[in-house]
Amino acid sequence: MSTRFSFSRFILLLLIAASCKSKNADAQVDKRQSAGSKERAPQALRWADSVYRRLSETERIGQLFMVAAYSGGDKFNQPLIEQLIAARQIGGIIFMQGTAEKQAELTNKYQEMAQVPLLIGMDAEWGLGMRLTGVKNYPRQMMIGATRDTGLMYAIGKASAEQCKRLGVHINFAPDIDVNNNPANPVINFRSFGEDKEQVAAMGIAYMKGLQENGVMACAKHFPGHGDVATDSHLELPRIGKSMESLEATELYPFRKLIEAGVQSVMIAHLDVPAIEPEPHLPTTLSHKAVTGLLREKMGFDGLIFTDALNMKGVTKYFPDGETDLRAFLAGNDVLLFSQDVPLAIRKIQQAIREGRVTEAELKSRVIKILCAKYSAGLDHIKPIRADHATEDINRQTEDIWQNVARKAVTLVKDDNALLEKLADKNTKIACASLADTTDPFITLLSSDLPGIQLLHNPAAATAAKYDAVILSVQASPLYPGKDGHYGLSQQAVSRLEALSRLPNVIVVAFGNAYALQFACNAGTLIAGYEGNPHSYKAVADVLTGRLIAPGKLPVTPCRK
Repeated sequence: MSTRFSFSRFILLLLIAASCKSKNADAQVDKRQSAGSKERAPQALRWADSVYRRLSETERIGQLFMVAAYSGGDKFNQPLIEQLIAARQIGGIIFMQGTAEKQAELTNKYQEMAQVPLLIGMDAEWGLGMRLTGVKNYPRQMMIGATRDTGLMYAIGKASAEQCKRLGVHINFAPDIDVNNNPANPVINFRSFGEDKEQVAAMGIAYMKGLQENGVMACAKHFPGHGDVATDSHLELPRIGKSMESLEATELYPFRKLIEAGVQSVMIAHLDVPAIEPEPHLPTTLSHKAVTGLLREKMGFDGLIFTDALNMKGVTKYFPDGETDLRAFLAGNDVLLFSQDVPLAIRKIQQAIREGRVTEAELKSRVIKILCAKYSAGLDHIKPIRADHATEDINRQTEDIWQNVARKAVTLVKDDNALLEKLADKNTKIACASLADTTDPFITLLSSDLPGIQLLHNPAAATAAKYDAVILSVQASPLYPGKDGHYGLSQQAVSRLEALSRLPNVIVVAFGNAYALQFACNAGTLIAGYEGNPHSYKAVADVLTGRLIAPGKLPVTPCRK
């Protein structure tokens, strides 16, 4: 055994000690945690070593792969997953679309089939509703970022951990700690806590701790920072032309903070960053300089490193299946996510071993680390998942979370004309209008909350000017900017919004992406309710009627002078 591997094992002891601090509902894990981290680390290594020795070379390499599994929808792929498990060629699965009940059933089936228990992940940034039919979403990170409340973020992380454990999920690929400093970002955007690196780091740490202290591994993403791109890496390889000094100052800041706080895994993005990797078109995912040189060695991260999905065009455009996986392994990644051809990739890595490009010590170091993570997750003792009432159980805390976030996120951006005071005067002549082409649920709520309010349909400036105050509802949906950058608003709606915003008696209340406020920058009174949800509507209505003082703060800057 080489000196390098011995040192890796020493670091691994520290990693396992840190990763096993969280509480876990599973009795075996509870018992293990109570024994103390110094005792647990040797136990984990003994279990990992015993498993490793039983595996063939093919099966050892197979532990590196986490493939996509679907419990429903048009991509339902149970036969393929069963085939890969039966051939002992995968170490984990990442569940995508389907239902909670079916996922629980398949988890039990797949774990029963597996010779080595599977590490199961989900990409559930805003809870399992992000993936599963019938499961309700939690608020997205931009809206939570407006609360500036790390305690609330921790509680949401804890609730997310409970959702994951209910379905036997061991890792949630969250939080997204990209600093979204490009308003036109087509892929991160509302998935970020905002544009302030310190707030992103603080909220990211709270989310991480909420997960990890409650038995689910967190994953900081997308290293080295995906916030300043104008290209979707699912479709193309985005380029970030910043200097290393600039990256250190902003993009890398949250990652350093989460590493210091003990995050157990990091996901590498598909990015072209010449300051880190000068080779043209070589994504950071496949870059030894990025993964090993920067993250592992310079930044001192010793946890699990996951690739971003290896089916994304940001990487597949320049590298074929199999070769992508091999280069990702050579770069220093531990887990190869969303591989498109596992048998081919295994053969490529085996060939690299024969050629001396990969040493057996390097392979063992990665696989042992994965197996230790499985032990930490309690996978030395598999407990079946109860499928019945899974959706009901997972949804149990959702409404309370929405209410808490909505009331803490609602933001009074400005009230230059003191219109909120006028609303409190019974003699004020008030009207409301909506830019929505269909029934606007906020206007419906407001009509019952403010008796006597007049409803205006497609008001012109001259009509709106007849009232002391006009409340204009804007529903900017979907949350992504879209090709035209209008967040689902038509050009006509944008023009009307810009015109009405100039009137001194107009109160603009906007739901959806906070960046959509850019079309109402001239408004004297502007309120951000963030995502369209009954709790958001109620929070804004309470601000307008004086029952709530808006506590939120914009996490981004939609209006730039």
